[in-house]
Amino acid sequence: MEPLTGEPENRKRPIILYIIIGVLLIAVIVLSVLLGLKSKNNEEDKKEPFNPINEKNYILVTNSFYLNDIENGAYSYHGSGNHLDSEYFKILDVYNMKPNANRSILTHFKTYQQTSEFSSPCSLIIMITTYYNMAPPGERSCSILFGLEPEGDCAKGTYNRTGVFDKSTMPKFAEHLRNDYHLECESSMDYFENDRELPFEDEKTFGKWVKQNINEGNIIIVMYNDWAGQAAAIIGIDDMGTEDTNDDVIILADSYDTTDHLQDGYTIWGLEKFYALWQYTKIPFYETDDNLNHGQFILIKNPNKK
Repeated sequence: MEPLTGEPENRKRPIILYIIIGVLLIAVIVLSVLLGLKSKNNEEDKKEPFNPINEKNYILVTNSFYLNDIENGAYSYHGSGNHLDSEYFKILDVYNMKPNANRSILTHFKTYQQTSEFSSPCSLIIMITTYYNMAPPGERSCSILFGLEPEGDCAKGTYNRTGVFDKSTMPKFAEHLRNDYHLECESSMDYFENDRELPFEDEKTFGKWVKQNINEGNIIIVMYNDWAGQAAAIIGIDDMGTEDTNDDVIILADSYDTTDHLQDGYTIWGLEKFYALWQYTKIPFYETDDNLNHGQFILIKNPNKK
């Protein structure tokens, strides 16, 4: 039988047409949004591309430990161990990291690589004073204040380590920060000498103490058994949003950063492993009693905090 009229078929055609047009419009809108996001991301990338070896992020050596000879210490590596496509270490933009719900960090903390084998304390003072917008010292002159004694030709550089890594190191460190830079600080030595309890007793309370201080803009200097005796600065911590400490991360500014495939002056530690190495392992260069041979720190209060 023939249909009585052509109206039903005519009605179907415009409905299908409208559906097709609607789908096309939605597709155009979605495509426009995606292209807009891509364009925005491209613009942001052009503004500040991540360059892991960007010299603007580092403190350049202008006054080396051995005067005109800068080919010593960690600085002499010149990133020769860098592997930007490393299969073993993830390349991180620590300099530009910002705090979030889990992470506390001192953003834009510039790092420095030491120009001798035993000037990490003064390399740290260079980093600290730069971060707090103070005039940094010379690595060599500062190190001599710490007790380095020249042997022979000072310019060529043989030095006696005695007096650098011993029981006087951290007190000298704190004294230098207080007297020459008028920074308020307290050290583990203050706690031991005055029979006070440390502000933490295990990994968990240590992590909370670190997080609180980083949030306030304070810097924590630690002396621990890396390279048989190294000073570094804790500048960040991430608790990964969990109650457990086995996944917590500590971020250090390290003036001898040569083994993680990017010599950017930052090293990353699992909190529990770092805590055990720092608290329970003696430093071979130290000749002092057990209480002062490990777990040493200096807490530097943020001078810009009102």
